[in-house]
Amino acid sequence: MNKLRLPCTHLVRMSVFFLFGAAGFLGLGCQPMQSSSLESAISAYNAGSYQRAFDEARSSRQSSTGTARAEAAYVAGLAAMKIERPVTARSLLEEASKSRDDELSGKANVSLGTLLLEDHEPLAAAQAYDKASAKLTGADSARARRRAGLAYQQAGMGAAAQQRLTQTSQSDSAVPGRFTIQGGFYTERAGAVKRAEELSGISRQWRLGPAMVVPTTARGTAGYAVQVGDFANRTDAEMARRSLGDTKTFVTKIAAR
Repeated sequence: MNKLRLPCTHLVRMSVFFLFGAAGFLGLGCQPMQSSSLESAISAYNAGSYQRAFDEARSSRQSSTGTARAEAAYVAGLAAMKIERPVTARSLLEEASKSRDDELSGKANVSLGTLLLEDHEPLAAAQAYDKASAKLTGADSARARRRAGLAYQQAGMGAAAQQRLTQTSQSDSAVPGRFTIQGGFYTERAGAVKRAEELSGISRQWRLGPAMVVPTTARGTAGYAVQVGDFANRTDAEMARRSLGDTKTFVTKIAAR
């Protein structure tokens, strides 16, 4: 499983699997001066003890300042999502998103965007993804920008959506190996929306975020694909698809538009 990364100069290193999938393994970073309570929180998270991870990360946050406090808030926020405390998670991720460290701020904004989508606030989610894209670099930035486009699309802001999606398409070479889980293709938007609602009920249980309706073309026919998640490789996408337990889904590469 990929790792959720924070900058190497700070307490924890985490990868971007949580950018568009479920929160994954939390790896320790290269900073030797990390707090014992946060290190313990990370170990608890890796072991699946999310309540303990939340408690210990929150304790670390209370005794820390600056970037260290923001990092602890981020870990506590991810753990809060796992124990079904979305309001608390939102507050903690909002705090982490204000960090002066761009990478930490960007990844916190991505996680915050996922929560906002689940709360049916697509415009606020799009704005969080925009902030993430501005803070992150390379493939991470492009993924956040694409997510912003899809969220703007869901919010009914077509021009803003098209701008982000076009930018992502133009820089698609910087985002290799991106995969998603597809739940179907429909020529009528109403059918795609109904399927997305059905799939979202399952995907939220696995913290994959809601399914999205994505305008696309299949074999020359214009229509709408129902997709959930954005993964760096096919293996991660397939593991997530099996967790969903929906036999009508399949993994596909995200096509440039």
